[in-house]
Amino acid sequence: MNVCFLLGSVQKNGGIGRVTTVLSNALCTKEDLRVSMLVYLHKDLPALYTPDEKVAFDVLYTQNLSMTKALLLKGAVKKVRAYIKAHSIDVIVACGVIFYPLAILACRHTSAKCFCWEHSDPGDSSDYRFQKQSRRFASKRCAKMIVLTKAAEAYYLERYRIKKEKLVQIYNPVDAEAAKSAGYDASSKKILSVGRLAYQKNFDRLLDIAARVLPQRPGWTWDIYGEGPARGELEKKIEDLALTGRVFLKGQVNDLYERYRDYAFMVMTSRYEGFPMSLIEGAVNRLPLVSFDVPTGPREIITDGSNGFLVAKDDDETMIGRILVLTENGEMRAAMSEKAYERAASFKMEDILEQWTTLLKTPG
Repeated sequence: MNVCFLLGSVQKNGGIGRVTTVLSNALCTKEDLRVSMLVYLHKDLPALYTPDEKVAFDVLYTQNLSMTKALLLKGAVKKVRAYIKAHSIDVIVACGVIFYPLAILACRHTSAKCFCWEHSDPGDSSDYRFQKQSRRFASKRCAKMIVLTKAAEAYYLERYRIKKEKLVQIYNPVDAEAAKSAGYDASSKKILSVGRLAYQKNFDRLLDIAARVLPQRPGWTWDIYGEGPARGELEKKIEDLALTGRVFLKGQVNDLYERYRDYAFMVMTSRYEGFPMSLIEGAVNRLPLVSFDVPTGPREIITDGSNGFLVAKDDDETMIGRILVLTENGEMRAAMSEKAYERAASFKMEDILEQWTTLLKTPG
């Protein structure tokens, strides 16, 4: 069976490229599956996420190109359809809403089935124009719609009236490499946040919170891993809030998994999420988790008061209070650490891989 994942890039830090690479590398170990990744944009730059040598890797474009222009002027549908036919693709998986129409149209006049993989909150349409229309289009025409959370599943059923038999909920898996760190250090005085430096992750708000927390906690620091277009604004805000030497933008690193062991707990302040890889990686590395309770994602990872804290999405005061409580209570952090590790067992690669394998081989 030939399976192709159609995605944006493996050169930008972000959840889609990351989890698609992790999943593709796992699927290619199955003897009866041949896996390929067809990347929309790939420049002459290093890849952040590296497919296994068994995963075929191909590129649509090497220069920046809007999806509208690609569809209307640059023959994107014909290019993908030609790829499907040339490689005898049985299933093409559109990774992200922006690729739904392209994949569905390309499958026409072929024997391939199109699966659409929702990586965000389906109730949010702030990433680009026509997200709602793309979801509606796909709900009627795809062979399967894969969502990351039970909340997203409920939303598709209610809002888009998708047929229930088309809808499949599968969590993102924990990368096996992320689970190899040492045990938890309850004496650490370092807070961790991970994500692309962009609007979605809401790091400007995180800095406002840090400016309230850190002056009350001498010796504590806060590290943010990731890269993105908001770096300049965040650097300026760190300076303006007198957080220099307390909050650090660590950039994109290749050894993040090894660094988890250095931290006391993880904080997420995102405006919206699909199913955040950083939280489950934090959990498998025994980190207590603190997050705003945005519509999809954190609630299915964090049990408030057990493996961390969930905070109403507009309640900065409670967020500050929860962080302060964790910084002063090592015994609480240690107890939450064990619960976080237990929760991470729900996202084991072996289980997720079995769900995907079953789905891909489902007839019809």
